[in-house]
Amino acid sequence: MLSRNTARVVFSGLLLVAFSVPSPSAFTSGNNNASSDVSGSAEGTGDGGGQVTISVESSVTTAGSGGGDGGGGVTSSSSGTEVTVAPVCYYKPGRTGAQTAQGINDTKRILDNAGKTAAGPVRTRFRETADGVSKQMDKNYPDYESHKDDAQGRWYYRYCDASRLDPKNNPTFKEDLAKERKAFEEANPERNIWVPAGQQAPRPYISGTRLAKVAWDAVKIPAPTVETNPKVGSQGATLVGMDTWVWATGQTPTSVTATATAGSTTATITAGSSGLQLSAPDGKASCTGFGIAWHQGMPEGSSPCTISFNRSSAHLGGSTPLTIKVAYSASYTATDGNSGTLPAITTTSTINLPVAEVQTLTTNANNPRQN
Repeated sequence: MLSRNTARVVFSGLLLVAFSVPSPSAFTSGNNNASSDVSGSAEGTGDGGGQVTISVESSVTTAGSGGGDGGGGVTSSSSGTEVTVAPVCYYKPGRTGAQTAQGINDTKRILDNAGKTAAGPVRTRFRETADGVSKQMDKNYPDYESHKDDAQGRWYYRYCDASRLDPKNNPTFKEDLAKERKAFEEANPERNIWVPAGQQAPRPYISGTRLAKVAWDAVKIPAPTVETNPKVGSQGATLVGMDTWVWATGQTPTSVTATATAGSTTATITAGSSGLQLSAPDGKASCTGFGIAWHQGMPEGSSPCTISFNRSSAHLGGSTPLTIKVAYSASYTATDGNSGTLPAITTTSTINLPVAEVQTLTTNANNPRQN
């Protein structure tokens, strides 16, 4: 019979041995990670983590040719694209049915034999722990005995590949990984799934959060285009000291919507902007929204988006670079319950705007906005 101290050492040592046949947590933890059905084409790979091709549909609403007041007609357009995404969490192939059954049974046998050598309270404690370990293995690998002679089929276990979240360049890597794991495990409560030889591995799972981020990266937002007034002379110059009206034209989006679907999960992205951001050498901008198109009879000071210059563009080679930016903030909701914000996107364009002194002009000096 073992002494109490010796029994404790044996007890602890045997538990370590038991949990290492054939690996420390192979059967008791069920491996710690997670997948679900995904539509679109899933490119199967040997590790069960193949890429998924998804369709992204996006639509933009623009200010048309009239800036933010809709005077030129608000327009909308749609486009679609396909992108591939590598799932973060998926079911990964593990041991064969024969290997798993042998490992579990060997572990149970070691625990059983060790329990017989212990005595008194140590033995009782050991048996309670051993019974718990045995039940956990049975739970993690249900009906494993029916696959004990199968050397081809495999148990697939939940797994998350953190490298697919670009941890070196992703400041929210830890939070993103936690969200991916949580969503995957909620969608896939089975720690392990039996896959017979020759059958397709479980399809990769794409969470609503990852779906939204991939879709947002795929959306192409047109750069802003603008019109200005006044336009004086053959070069269409604006004037020093005069408010230059600026307004969005063409396909400058005021808002963007995108949707992407993988299996039963759909992510919807909505993005909007507060308007144009203007900057230029020698210029001072005051801009709210996307501007209002100038037309005959409009009073001075009625534009919400202007820029004024304190110097002509002669020292800049004849024209001043006017930079226009539009920043879009985005958020998403997904049918799997996930929601949140996405990184802002800023589009940029530059036009060359001649800026002239009033005294150098001889045409329409009294009413320069007529040009």
